Amino acid sequence: MTASFLPSRHRLTPQRVAAAVALSACAVISLPAQATTPAAPVSASVDVAGQPMAYMKYGQGEPVLIVHGIGGHKEDWTGLVQALAPTRTAYAVDMIGFGASGKTAPAINITLQAEALKALMDQQGLKKASLVGNSLGAWVVVTFATRYPDRVERLVLSDAAGLKVTLSGPPPVNFAPETVDEMQKLLQTVLASPWAQGREFAEKALAGFKASGEKETLAKLFAGFADKGSADKPLDDLLPQVKAPTLVVWGAKDGLFPAPLADMVVGGLTGAAGGASKVLIQNASHFPQLDNPAEFNAAVLQFLGRR
Repeated sequence: MTASFLPSRHRLTPQRVAAAVALSACAVISLPAQATTPAAPVSASVDVAGQPMAYMKYGQGEPVLIVHGIGGHKEDWTGLVQALAPTRTAYAVDMIGFGASGKTAPAINITLQAEALKALMDQQGLKKASLVGNSLGAWVVVTFATRYPDRVERLVLSDAAGLKVTLSGPPPVNFAPETVDEMQKLLQTVLASPWAQGREFAEKALAGFKASGEKETLAKLFAGFADKGSADKPLDDLLPQVKAPTLVVWGAKDGLFPAPLADMVVGGLTGAAGGASKVLIQNASHFPQLDNPAEFNAAVLQFLGRR
């Protein structure tokens, strides 16, 4: 689980990359010729336990909810949202405590984030939806799927957090970096793209993280992980309860959660309809939607397009 080191205002370069390659992903899937896309996404929010959860809505058709990890925000998903928009309605959210969402909740945990997805679906009148989650977001959507199985069409789990093995022992990097060196090490651990490796980018990311107010969010989250009385369950306990068809996507070069962990996730999905499938995204680390958006988007669209 990574720290919020890429605040939205510092993400213009990766966003442009993701948006540019999204069109090629659409071409791979051969979208219907009559499909059209709205002119601009809609930004809105839904109230969750007194906290606004911000989201971006774009496209038309069957709904897909997209959830970032601790290191992300809804803007990370611009490429996938654009790829989905001709045939799906995509909802990319800022989890409670991140981005444009509320940050004053006394406790922030996985269960709260899952309930926020339910609140969004209720607000929008969605009986069922497919869900995509990266890192902590994957843990959130699995939690949602076990609490509300009848409201889940399909699941996509990318570089999932929440396995017991990833929650034990000291973290490999400082998730709340205080120095440029710490930030650069974190970036090099979770991103494989050249644009994320340099010191100048690390300086901007560190300044953005310190200005974001999300350090307090991380403290609340990690306090929840350490609370043995928490309602949150580790991914190992939740995966066998998942009934929906599930795709496990993983960055082949993930420096935080190595790719063999994908097999542990697939192996835990014993009840998934049709069995779980796996795709490794080449030249990608913990955020494959940013490192290799063309390959990532194509895999997601192909999976969601199955009937």
